[in-house]
Amino acid sequence: MNPGRYNISVVQGTTFQLSPSWLIDNLPVDLTGYTADMQVRDVSNNLITELSTANGRIVLTPTQGIINLTLTAAQTAALAVGNYNYGLNLTAPGGAVYQILQGAFVISASQVQ
Repeated sequence: MNPGRYNISVVQGTTFQLSPSWLIDNLPVDLTGYTADMQVRDVSNNLITELSTANGRIVLTPTQGIINLTLTAAQTAALAVGNYNYGLNLTAPGGAVYQILQGAFVISASQVQ
């Protein structure tokens, strides 16, 4: 299975929320028992930030196949402006890991007026 591609843009100091769904044949995948992890990395593969079900930055809506991703305004304020990459992985109860989404993760400076 090839992951979908979606580029994300975040403004420092703002709340980031995204809720993609995992669908197969237009039907939601039941995520009961799954865990999720999304790592944002720079070109040298250094970890910039991580969202996961373990740290509470990802919350799954299992029967609807929805993956709710969130970073608070304080969390995005702490991220350096730059162009990064991410991958969103889901781990099934049996241990199989699926990368369902990947792409650019761009953090831009807030434009105060």
